[in-house]
Amino acid sequence: MNASNPIALLFILALLGVGLASCDDSIGDPDQYLTQELLVQLTGDLPAKQGITVRAIDDKGMVYSQPTDARGIATFNVPVGIYDITVSHVSTPDNGWRTVYNGSTSNVVVRQGAQPTVSLSLTTATTSAIIIRELYVGGCQRDDGSGWFYRDKYVIIANNSSQRVVLPGLCLAIATPYNSYGDNKNYDDQGHLNYENEGFVPAASSFWYFQDEEVVFEPWEQRVIALNGAIDHTLTYSNSVNLANPDYYCTYDIERYSSTSAYPSPSELIPTSHYLKAVRYGDQMESAWPLSNTSPAFFIFTPPEGMTPLEFGNDASNVWYDEGRALPTFACRKVPVENILDGVEVFSTAWEEASKRLTASVDVGAVYMTSRYGHSVERRIDEQESERQGHPVYMDTNNSTVDFYEREQCSLRGQ
Repeated sequence: MNASNPIALLFILALLGVGLASCDDSIGDPDQYLTQELLVQLTGDLPAKQGITVRAIDDKGMVYSQPTDARGIATFNVPVGIYDITVSHVSTPDNGWRTVYNGSTSNVVVRQGAQPTVSLSLTTATTSAIIIRELYVGGCQRDDGSGWFYRDKYVIIANNSSQRVVLPGLCLAIATPYNSYGDNKNYDDQGHLNYENEGFVPAASSFWYFQDEEVVFEPWEQRVIALNGAIDHTLTYSNSVNLANPDYYCTYDIERYSSTSAYPSPSELIPTSHYLKAVRYGDQMESAWPLSNTSPAFFIFTPPEGMTPLEFGNDASNVWYDEGRALPTFACRKVPVENILDGVEVFSTAWEEASKRLTASVDVGAVYMTSRYGHSVERRIDEQESERQGHPVYMDTNNSTVDFYEREQCSLRGQ
């Protein structure tokens, strides 16, 4: 074609115009690619301000991450929009303990031509290397399709560090109400848990404790604890789990909890020294520990200094009553937050209603779980820390929303 021909030239230019227009995706949405600088200034008692990851999440779920500089400032260049800003930072473990820094703010508006600076104050919590790795409480389907079986609960407690940890006792507890969707009357007029500022979490009804005076976890050690029948449930229900293992532990105290359906005699493979005992102070009519099948607030703790678990549980001067009702049914024990090693707040996927029972210093978030189908909640692997340690390391930011996920099949299935 002769380019000197004016008609041909116009035809070529028209084609080029169509091509250029087709490559310009921003036409029709002129603000789509407009970006703006956003500064986030971290405040709080930080040992080092540099290198802390800050995340900005827009209303479409897009996540932008930036590290802080020596001043504690993270600098973003993001599209205009509305953002949630979050920080979950864990210090390097030291002697089995670590410090967790959390902070978040919502609805940060980023506009063209206006440089927003967000000041984000971080809360601090000290946590142990001893964590709840997995919690399985929801049960599974029966083989004949007649319903579900839920007497096969277990929890896995893990040492999430390369250091040997020695604890002056170890206890398992639950907060109240037992279900996340229960009518929680422990909130004040400002919408805060009425015990949050008092520095404790109530252990409802009773708690379980290891018989050892000192509980020792070797580096990376994990312990499976059967919370109901410590037997091979797969012999009856193929969708269930085998909890008959000489390395496992179990909650078994038939003098205090008499239900043989909840607590059949443990497998002879499990030594009696591996039985956890119960101390009760609540409703004496219960025949089994009232651990929710759908949405417990589960936590582990050590007794206060100078006390054994039994002494702590029997200390009537430390009583707190659920809903403020001074009746045995509502009796709890006040567990100091500084003695709580870890906790996980579980919400039910079957209910829209849910209220927190663990305070923010124990667990600032929650994880959702579906019961009856063999699901569990488990901690995510911290890929960066695992690479640094050369061993699987689990996330521990004091936030179950971030740290946990729902497994479609609990980890002990098929073992």
